[in-house]
Amino acid sequence: MIENNICLLTDSYKITHHYFYPKGTEKIYSYLENRTGAEFNKTIFYGLQYILKKYLVGSVVTEEKVEEANDIMKVHLGEGIFNYDDWM
Repeated sequence: MIENNICLLTDSYKITHHYFYPKGTEKIYSYLENRTGAEFNKTIFYGLQYILKKYLVGSVVTEEKVEEANDIMKVHLGEGIFNYDDWM
């Protein structure tokens, strides 16, 4: 298994999320939010520099990583679920 394969660094159910984006979607974003009733009343985000350097420096997406992710997701979720074309 390739270390730091960004194609696989997610919960497996999120592999299907691309099916729910409107056609022509080019950008998406994320944010953090506390859940109601959570034990803690605030979110503290730290470690961004570490994450950026570990996962987003250098050759992030390669054909080899996409192929590996596609092969793993075929076994895990079934044929044609992984967004192969857009990763390539």
